[in-house]
Amino acid sequence: MRCNACWREVEGRAVSTTCGHLLCTEDASKILGNDGACPICDQVLSKSLMKPVDINPNDEWVNMAMAGVSPQILMKSAHRSIMFYIGQKELEMQFKMNRIVAQFRQKCEAMQEKFTEKLEQVHTAYQKMAKRCQMMEQEIESLSKDKQELQEKFAEKSRQKRKLDEMYDQLRSEYESVKRSALQPATNFYSRNEPDLFSNQANILDNREAVRKAS
Repeated sequence: MRCNACWREVEGRAVSTTCGHLLCTEDASKILGNDGACPICDQVLSKSLMKPVDINPNDEWVNMAMAGVSPQILMKSAHRSIMFYIGQKELEMQFKMNRIVAQFRQKCEAMQEKFTEKLEQVHTAYQKMAKRCQMMEQEIESLSKDKQELQEKFAEKSRQKRKLDEMYDQLRSEYESVKRSALQPATNFYSRNEPDLFSNQANILDNREAVRKAS
């Protein structure tokens, strides 16, 4: 069995209280020295309410204690001993359950702290991402406005280019027309039949020879 205060295994002698609990000699001395109470039921204990017991008595002590005791008293004592043992085991199981619950509670609190920390990190990251998305939306809106302005400027430049192309085509057509009209008279001028000044050269020489002979 275990001490109901420190829950260490009790060996040798121990102290039993009138409230039905078991203490090791060290914890019993502490309780008596500090006018303390039972760690299980909080009953204030005194020396008269605490009785030393032998946890593992030898056979000689058992034979002497049981000698001359009526069976009714033995059965009553056995029943009380069994109930005390059962109560001690229930307290031990309760202590173990409380310790397990405390360990799980501690683990749950640690996990809760980690979860809260992670949740805060996720929330912070979400806020940063939301802010970044908002900035990107504003940037997209600004880019859309710039795109619309550029499209309008491009459309205006396209209209101006079409006008310039039309003016260029018109000027080119006028230039071609003027060019054709300017080249037409020159072609007629150079196409006239000019007299050949050297075609009658032989006749001139013959006339000169006839004049020389007559003289």
